[in-house]
Amino acid sequence: MNLDNFEQHINAVIMQRGRSYTQYVHNLEETEPEFWQADVQGTRTYDVEIQLDGKEISDWSCTCPYDGYICKHVAASLLNIRQQLRVKPTFPAPPTKRQQLDQVLNTLKREDLATYIRQLLHDDRKLLDKFLLRFQVVTPTTEAPTKQYQQLFDKIARQYSSYDYIDEDAASAFADEVQELLDTLSASNLASAAKVEICFTIAQGIAGIANDVDDSNGELNSLMYSIKDELATAYPQLPTSEQAALFKRVLATQFDSRYSEYGLEDTFTKLLEEWAQHSETDQNIYLQALDKHVQSSPNDWRRDALLRQKMALLKTWNRLDEMEAVATTHMEIPDFRDTFIQKAIDAKDYDKARSLLQAGIRLAEQQKNAGTISRWRKRLLEIAYLQDDIPTIRTELEHLYQITQYSLEHYRKLKATYPAEEWASAQQRLYGMIPVPRGYDSARAMLLQEENDIPALYELIKQPSIPGQSASLFKRYAPLLATAFPHEVKATYASQICDYLRDNTGRTAYERVIDELNVLAKMPDGANMAHNLVKDFCNRYKSRKAMVEMLIAAFGKG
Repeated sequence: MNLDNFEQHINAVIMQRGRSYTQYVHNLEETEPEFWQADVQGTRTYDVEIQLDGKEISDWSCTCPYDGYICKHVAASLLNIRQQLRVKPTFPAPPTKRQQLDQVLNTLKREDLATYIRQLLHDDRKLLDKFLLRFQVVTPTTEAPTKQYQQLFDKIARQYSSYDYIDEDAASAFADEVQELLDTLSASNLASAAKVEICFTIAQGIAGIANDVDDSNGELNSLMYSIKDELATAYPQLPTSEQAALFKRVLATQFDSRYSEYGLEDTFTKLLEEWAQHSETDQNIYLQALDKHVQSSPNDWRRDALLRQKMALLKTWNRLDEMEAVATTHMEIPDFRDTFIQKAIDAKDYDKARSLLQAGIRLAEQQKNAGTISRWRKRLLEIAYLQDDIPTIRTELEHLYQITQYSLEHYRKLKATYPAEEWASAQQRLYGMIPVPRGYDSARAMLLQEENDIPALYELIKQPSIPGQSASLFKRYAPLLATAFPHEVKATYASQICDYLRDNTGRTAYERVIDELNVLAKMPDGANMAHNLVKDFCNRYKSRKAMVEMLIAAFGKG
């Protein structure tokens, strides 16, 4: 995405809002070469960061809750950056803050720096704690480092808790502070064994409060991965005996309910796999632990997940005979059955492959697992194509056509198997497979559009509406139908816009009306009707100031 034309890659509505927010971008500054920061005033003040690479926009972030591609705050900041870069400076650019800092540190006297640090730390106890932890070696203390880190973690958790709960907004700030704590640990001169203990202390702290944190943004998992990285760094620096102990300790966390109940148990899986790569003893310890939990698993999905994990490990460690034995024993797991199906196909033993697939379909039907049935039907279809077996191709495609709720993909593939003179009869039969209830009108409409049967499509769409479906179907096909029935379609579409605006207010509703008016304007001779509707809305709803402003901005006065 380029700074010259980034608007082309951003939703038009977001871009429109971004333009209106340029005046609310404050403290925009290139704090490091090609790295920009700004404060943008919205519902609250949000921090925006943008990384450039020449004119390419390589990265961006905003602390607002919007979870789409780019928010209006970033869009507004990009507009201001572009404007600022286009203005040719009449004097040399001032140094960035990072450059200013380097200049100060290079010239500052040691005693002046020490005085300032003392003053700064005197006023900020939290920063003092971090400073002392960071330089632990030169500030010996009678208090164990593990206890110090635990106390700081607990203090951070209390700081962001409200009634013993950390909500989504506070969770991000909480995670940032804990990450700073982990960064301090990483940079410290503590022994590797001490760092390991502290990692487990913080991990247990995270697991202990997981139930009381709104982790919608996955902050806790990110912290656990930081702990994993620290353990990965410490492991090779430990004596062999301590490595073995660490392996078993990390393995235990994978099956610890304090972690598994919150999806944190898989964080260390890759570590264990790598550590055991060259140790058959560790491999066997890991596999035995998996077997134990497979046998005691309270539900099928958890058992299947553990067995898949075991298969993946055996493959990684090149223990292929054991991998095949596991797959043979647990053919009820689709991934395992598929291993043998593929082997049979590769060997061109299609009868064996079909037998395995038919057995899999029967099992999936007993389990009422439509997804697995569809999977095996696709494999049968694959074999039919390999053998150029047209009757079987049609049979399997019809199965898939019905399983997938009359999908256009399988309809088209079926059409490709028929000569033109036979298709009309087959098409009617496939159309007739769609159940009678009106809830299936969308499937019918899709096939009629595919066959370009516009009159039949119009007759279907204009039937009395059913809640929730007919209106949306009409909007979907209105541009197409307007070519054949321009007056009727435009009148109905305009009526729906009027009804919607009558019953809905607010910027979101007005944005939708603008979108609908744009659709209407693109219909044959629809621009004039859309223009008249805009005039009518502005006169009829004068008190809706935001609506009038938005309509004029989108369509102009006139």
